[in-house]
Amino acid sequence: MPVYKYLVINKSNAPEYIEIEQEVNDPPLSIHPVTSEPIKRVLTSPTLTLNHSSAREKKILSPDHLANNGFSVLQRDSGSKKYIQTVGKNPKLDLSND
Repeated sequence: MPVYKYLVINKSNAPEYIEIEQEVNDPPLSIHPVTSEPIKRVLTSPTLTLNHSSAREKKILSPDHLANNGFSVLQRDSGSKKYIQTVGKNPKLDLSND
């Protein structure tokens, strides 16, 4: 369900906005559901995240993809407390944390 932004119509100097989740086919509200003050729906640009999914994120963060794009992954060794490079090849990388 989309979230709609409403302006609370009152006499305060600072505008007050609320967001309400509604069905697409529901008519706009005119009364605040809690305080019964008059409200007016405000047109805003939609925010759509179309390129995000768990599978895409998993693919982008895969070790092969990171290495192919020049990234390195460091993991801390619990025994020696030093960092071990698990992905990538960076000869200038100083892994000692002395």
